[in-house]
Amino acid sequence: MKLNPSGSKNRISRREFLKGIRPKGDGSPIIDKEKCTGCGLCVVDCPTGALTILKREKEDSYQIILTQDLCNSCANCEKGCPEKCLHLERGLEPDKIGKAAKVIFKDNVSRCSGCGVVLFPQAMLNHLRLRVSAGIGDLSWPFDLCPTCRMKTQFERKTVGKSKA
Repeated sequence: MKLNPSGSKNRISRREFLKGIRPKGDGSPIIDKEKCTGCGLCVVDCPTGALTILKREKEDSYQIILTQDLCNSCANCEKGCPEKCLHLERGLEPDKIGKAAKVIFKDNVSRCSGCGVVLFPQAMLNHLRLRVSAGIGDLSWPFDLCPTCRMKTQFERKTVGKSKA
């Protein structure tokens, strides 16, 4: 038996206690695909690895995968979602929860028009364009360029470091 931080052998930690009373896998993350940008913060916030990202560069495919067996229904993914498009549906009957890994978000990736490197999911590109056009109405920002190519084009246009002589 492990010692808890207080040094007692008969006590368990709060984390171990909560793991024991929480029914594992009693919920499932559901994504509103219309609002999701595919940022992947839900994957970063998942402590069990139940959510993962799969990128297939040859197919320009981007997917968020749920492995239900690993999900402990902690709702960290829901709390960390900046678009508030992911919610944890709780109280599902075990026979209604799929045990195999399943795709809960799928999109194409956008590539840099200068060098071809993968940038981010197409949904994120569309979301950024909408937000910028709604805020300032100017769509001249080169969303289709990676930071390196963006800097190269600024130097080619001689817009960076212009002196006022």
